[in-house]
Amino acid sequence: MQVQAATVLAKLRDEVSIPPRSVTQHPPYRSLEQVESSRFAFYISPMAHVILTGCTGTAGASMLAQCIKSSTVSRVSVLSRRPVKQAEGQDKVKVHIHKDFNSYPDSLLRELEGAIGCIWALGISVSQVKPDEYRTITYDYTLAAAKAFAPLNPAFNFVHISGEGATRTPGRFTQLFARVKGEAETALLALRSETPGLRIWNVRPAFIDESQNPLKDGPDIMLKKVLGRALPLFRTVWPSGVTPAGPLAELLKSCALDTASKDDVKARVQGKGVTVEDGDTLGVLLANTGIRRLAGL
Repeated sequence: MQVQAATVLAKLRDEVSIPPRSVTQHPPYRSLEQVESSRFAFYISPMAHVILTGCTGTAGASMLAQCIKSSTVSRVSVLSRRPVKQAEGQDKVKVHIHKDFNSYPDSLLRELEGAIGCIWALGISVSQVKPDEYRTITYDYTLAAAKAFAPLNPAFNFVHISGEGATRTPGRFTQLFARVKGEAETALLALRSETPGLRIWNVRPAFIDESQNPLKDGPDIMLKKVLGRALPLFRTVWPSGVTPAGPLAELLKSCALDTASKDDVKARVQGKGVTVEDGDTLGVLLANTGIRRLAGL
C-alpha cells in the first residue's frame, strides 16, 4: 500500500510540475482558537447541551476540542466505549462509558435530556472489519441513536458525519462504503416523517486534515498514515479533496446548535455543495465543496 501510494503521488507531482519547496510553503490552516468565532451566521442556541460520539477519532476529537472552547456550549455528553483522554479535567464534559450503540437505557437517556443536538462521528474504516460488522456500525448504530435521541428536545439536530463519495443511488459496482453511508443518509431523512422535530444534517467531509490539531488518541490505519504524509501535496494540488479539521469542527457545532426554521437555514446555506432536502422538517446535505464554501476556504 505504501509503495503504491508513493508511486501515485510521485506521478501526480511530475504531472503538475510542483517543486518540493512550493508544497512546504503552503500556508497552514487556522487553529481551533482562530476559528472559534462563528463565520457561518447560524442561529445558535446559547448555553447548549450537545452529545458527541467518536471522540477518539479524527473528526470527533476536533469536535470535542471545539465544544470545550466554545462559550455557546455549556455541557457536553460524550458516549464512548472507553475513557477519552481529551475530556479529563474538563468540567463541562461528562464521558458516559457505553458499550452497546444499538440500545439506550432509560437511565442514560435521562442523563441526556435537554440536549439540543448530537454530532455522530462514530465510525470505522471499511478495511478494518467484515462487511456485516461495517453495516452494523455505519447503518444500524446511526439509526438507533437518531431514534433514541429525537425525543430529547422538541427540535433536535442530528448531525451525521457521512463521507465524500457516499451515494444514495448506488450502481452495480458501487463500493460498500459509499453504498452503506448513502443508505444511512436516506434512512435518517425518512425518520423525519416519524419524528417531526428531528432535523437531519448529512455531512460529507473528504480526507480530514488534522495536521494543525492532532488531538485524537485512537489508532491510525496504514492508508491514513500514508495519505497523512502526503497532505502538503494534496492541499496544493487537490484542495477540494481535503477537509481541515478545525473549520469542520466549527461547522458541525454550528449545525448541532442551530435553531432556525427550515426556510431560514435554506436562505443562509443553499448554494454549491449544499442541498436542502424536500420535506416539512429540516434535512440538509453538505458535500465537501459546501463545507469548504461555508468555511471560507
